[in-house]
Amino acid sequence: MARTLVVTGSGPVAGRLEDGVRSWRGVPYARAERFGGAGAAPSWRDPLDGTRPGPVGVQYLPDGTRVGVEDCLTLDVYAPAEADGPLPVLFWVHGGAFRTGAAADYDGSVLAAAGPVVVVAVSYRLGPLGFLQLGTADDPEPSPAMTDLLAALDWVQREVAGFGGDPDRLTLVGQSAGASLVCALLATPAGRRARAAIAFSIGGPPQEPAESAEVAGRVLTRLGVPRTDRARLRDLPAEAVLAAAREAAAASRRDHLGGVFWGPVVDGAVLPGRPVDVAARGDLRGTALWLGSCRDEMTVFLQSGAEEAAAVARGHVGDEAFDRLLGVYGATARPGEDPLQALLTDEMWLRPAWRLAEAQAAAGGRAWLSRWDHAPSLPPFDRLGPTHGADNASLWAHPPRFVERPLLGRPAAPMGPADLAVTAALHDSVLSLVRGGTPAVGVLEGWPPYEPATRCTALFDATTRVVADPDAGRRSAWTGG
Repeated sequence: MARTLVVTGSGPVAGRLEDGVRSWRGVPYARAERFGGAGAAPSWRDPLDGTRPGPVGVQYLPDGTRVGVEDCLTLDVYAPAEADGPLPVLFWVHGGAFRTGAAADYDGSVLAAAGPVVVVAVSYRLGPLGFLQLGTADDPEPSPAMTDLLAALDWVQREVAGFGGDPDRLTLVGQSAGASLVCALLATPAGRRARAAIAFSIGGPPQEPAESAEVAGRVLTRLGVPRTDRARLRDLPAEAVLAAAREAAAASRRDHLGGVFWGPVVDGAVLPGRPVDVAARGDLRGTALWLGSCRDEMTVFLQSGAEEAAAVARGHVGDEAFDRLLGVYGATARPGEDPLQALLTDEMWLRPAWRLAEAQAAAGGRAWLSRWDHAPSLPPFDRLGPTHGADNASLWAHPPRFVERPLLGRPAAPMGPADLAVTAALHDSVLSLVRGGTPAVGVLEGWPPYEPATRCTALFDATTRVVADPDAGRRSAWTGG
């Protein structure tokens, strides 16, 4: 192992060179006061040790253990050791329901070497520390985490050239909450510097100010602190803030918040509008979009029952429409498929992708749609099928193995032939979009952008292929045509 030194505007960073890939981990890109916007990164004189994982934001692990620190605004960079000229940049925003995750949980060395590309994985503030906005419905404040991500994009603009990257060839990539944040970034001037974006499992749109203020109110009531008492809120133990947020979220699972308690707010300044409206105006016409979902997203969320999720969906679409749709899904169910699970999957995860693709296509832009149909051969996918996160397991795999995910408590596992085939197709398409602006490559060479006449969708499976309007009967039941 050899060390490698890069001098940034904040100070020198010593990384490592291993197996043909250089990496620098835990590089500070900003700092912030609790609930405040991200500001300038700290400075240092001696080389920063970038050979170890960076800090993790404050969060609860699956076993309920609280980990992490508030000073978590760092990023990791991976770059191939031997490459000619500045490389395109893959900017990764992790998921985790806006409550969990970190850059440290992702090793970008395989993607960097295969690209060749520079991979930048960013950590941002989570849960109430990242998304509790202390404004009002009439005068909202930006979500702290959105200011984090914009600061990270500014860091890329200033510094990535020193790591071998080209800031003018930027692709935003995210999954789950990270996908929602990528779409939110596309509604900002800084985010629209990206030439392309990939959003796997988008979920819902950003919160409107009234909803965000209601979320904050529920947490603040449990804390017993008014939103105007910033000093006291900053002095509270982090554990108290997280506990109040967890109680408020648990009490909100059956109402219009849907249990998806956090998310960026359309504050009118940092996040000026909804991504779908930005696309409809044509502001993303020059941005290549890839929008994906997993076939059975909801199975992992319904292991304790579907009553709460069904109540939320009924609130979204109305009882009459819900019952009609459930009849359609029952009549078109695949062998062994739960029609209610399939309906809830499409309501929460597929419809946002449809809407954004339709808006992008109508405005003259390009969007590609995909569905992940493969169940990776590791828990929980070997039991639950192609559920939420199945695509992410392959995206960050190091063939011939799935990698360990410490924050999820998921061990590494060997990959089978089908895993290897679908992962190769996914990596090829992702890196093709990052390098050249299209995911249509290799086995998907004929994959056309979405347009309403054909609605072509790439199905990632052991045999990856393109299908026109898959599950057309279900889709038309939602859209009426």
